[in-house]
Amino acid sequence: MTVPTTVPAPQSVRILLVDVLAETAEDFASTFGSRIELVHVTAAEVAEHTAGTPGERRPTVVVVGRRVAAPVGLIHSVHPHASDLAVAVVSTSATEAKLATLPLLFPSDLVRRVPDTEADRLVYVARDLVDRLLRRRTDAAVRSAAQRQLVSGAVISRQPGEHLLGGMLSQAPIGALMLDGDDTLVAWNRRAAEVLELTDPGSLRRPLSELFPPDARPALRRHLASAEEYSFPGIPGIPGSSGPDVVFERSRPDGTGQALRVTPQRVLDAQGRKRSLVLVEDVTDRLHAQRKLAERTGHALLSAEVAAAMTAQGSLAERLHRCARATADRLGADRACIWTLTRSGTPEPAACADLERQDGAPRTHPAHAEQAIVDRIVAERRPHLDITPPQPALPAQGGQAGDAADSPGRPQGSFAGYPLISGGELIGVLSLSTRLALPASTLSILENVADQVAVGIRQDRLLRRLQDTTKALERPLLPPRLPELPGFDLAARYHPFGSGLHIGGDFYDAFTAPDGRHVLALGDVCGKGPGAAAITGLVRHTLWAAAQHTTDPDHVLELVNNALRRQNTPFCTLVYAVLDPLDDGAVEDGPVRVRLASAGHPAPLLRRADGGTEPLEVRGPLLGVLDELSHPVVELELKPGETLVLYTDGFTEGAGVEGRREPEDLAALVARFPAPPDGGRPADGMVAALLEDAHAWWGERLRDDLAVLAVTVLPRS
Repeated sequence: MTVPTTVPAPQSVRILLVDVLAETAEDFASTFGSRIELVHVTAAEVAEHTAGTPGERRPTVVVVGRRVAAPVGLIHSVHPHASDLAVAVVSTSATEAKLATLPLLFPSDLVRRVPDTEADRLVYVARDLVDRLLRRRTDAAVRSAAQRQLVSGAVISRQPGEHLLGGMLSQAPIGALMLDGDDTLVAWNRRAAEVLELTDPGSLRRPLSELFPPDARPALRRHLASAEEYSFPGIPGIPGSSGPDVVFERSRPDGTGQALRVTPQRVLDAQGRKRSLVLVEDVTDRLHAQRKLAERTGHALLSAEVAAAMTAQGSLAERLHRCARATADRLGADRACIWTLTRSGTPEPAACADLERQDGAPRTHPAHAEQAIVDRIVAERRPHLDITPPQPALPAQGGQAGDAADSPGRPQGSFAGYPLISGGELIGVLSLSTRLALPASTLSILENVADQVAVGIRQDRLLRRLQDTTKALERPLLPPRLPELPGFDLAARYHPFGSGLHIGGDFYDAFTAPDGRHVLALGDVCGKGPGAAAITGLVRHTLWAAAQHTTDPDHVLELVNNALRRQNTPFCTLVYAVLDPLDDGAVEDGPVRVRLASAGHPAPLLRRADGGTEPLEVRGPLLGVLDELSHPVVELELKPGETLVLYTDGFTEGAGVEGRREPEDLAALVARFPAPPDGGRPADGMVAALLEDAHAWWGERLRDDLAVLAVTVLPRS
């Protein structure tokens, strides 16, 4: 049921509250009071209150509550119109997806969405829509007054004044002009005189287009001519509709810029002659603010694109090209280049982006001209900006051009360049060239982009240096290659945790001592990075030096322990094996004697020729913890076809306690490894299988280095 809260004035703006909540209705009542008619209706009753021809109905704001099941259909049925009907709708999680299409169908000043979480804003949105409808009614009244003045048969005066425009238009806060059919000024009000500075009596009978620059006049004439399609409502025989409005720019007499929104309407005077009523509004400040916002938005997007490019994966050249391309695209330049310095300090292009042009025009700046400006920026370490493109000089006598802008070697457009400096180091130059004038704010955004690019280049160089240093440190931590041991297949694998910087705490070594015995060692230093690398080098080289005197495990491990204690380093685990060499005079396929010692290391694995595998009970204290220690030595025989496997705790504790594996688990895995065909390398295949299984088992949870060393006694022919 319809429940009006006040008695409305004829044709006053009203608000239809469609199935709104009680508290929402109270907010509207307290906000609008008796100034606006509030009508409570259901969704089914809306049609009878909004019937009629759009543009001629009673001005109404329809507020659609959250309880309406099909708000989109309701909005379509009422036909929102700029002059008489606007809609504010509450969106919920159930209707949000369907309401999301409204901005594609209606302008934001006709249909507004308010999330139900912000329902307290609904009354303010409705008030804004009411104000918009009231302003449009005022504009319509002004135009109607002008039409009535013309229809009343008033004599057209040759002086600008209210005889032609009427008292209301003469005092209106918006500029109003009356034109003859040929674009000639015949009258204007006070506001139009202020906006267009029509103080000269000679302005009468002057074409309106002459107040605008030559390049804008054809478009303005076409815009004024389009008023033939429009007229004020209520004139018999002429369709009623609102004419279009377009913004045109011009320069004031003082040289400052001005933007005017021009809205033409075709009217008839008493003699039936066609006239044009043109409303002009100064929107300079608004346009400037919009452009400033668009410029800042573009700059923010460019900064984000450059940041994303410089932190992306891929080569530095690819990332720099992405930055150059984004800079050219966002700033509307014909060409953007990133220059870097060679070892001799000469700038050379590292990445350039040329926008594709369809007119076949030459490059904005010749290569040698760009090089000269970039050289100067490098020398002075200061930015450079040519804002305005040079204008061609007038031809000299005899038809020859003077110092023309298109003379050979002369740049044909604007240019901007900014030095790339990071940490006080000059890295290169960011340059920008275009055939158009560059805004004064160009250097500001280039400074931001140049800083990001310079930091990215410097970080890339530092990372490469660090990687080179890492490789140099890592090189002595592992043997350059495993030695060839006659009668044995020796294999190893090493995989550091992470990527890029490969310094880890795991290590292995294999060599033949002066007494002819073969030494195998595999260990794990507590820690990661350069600190662990230094300890790894200490352990590995102490172990090698000790074995040059004797390979006895007690002697070697004691010297390693003393070296660690002397340096006060973290502890180290180690498994140490000594293999007797094969004796050519020995019985064919005889066993090889092996002595094993362990310093807190995971149990080695022994795989028999038939595939059976078991962990070996070899125990001993950590190295680098106790002043005096003793390591039991286990002796065993390794027969042809049998394999000894040494590994670090990354295979059993690669992700900490989560998913922990026991040596027996690895033994079962080794036992399942098929024997290679004759001539194959059993030890090499075994370590490869163990490493592959570790990565499959731990996956992305892996947080430790992996090192494995295996030796197989080969059958003797």
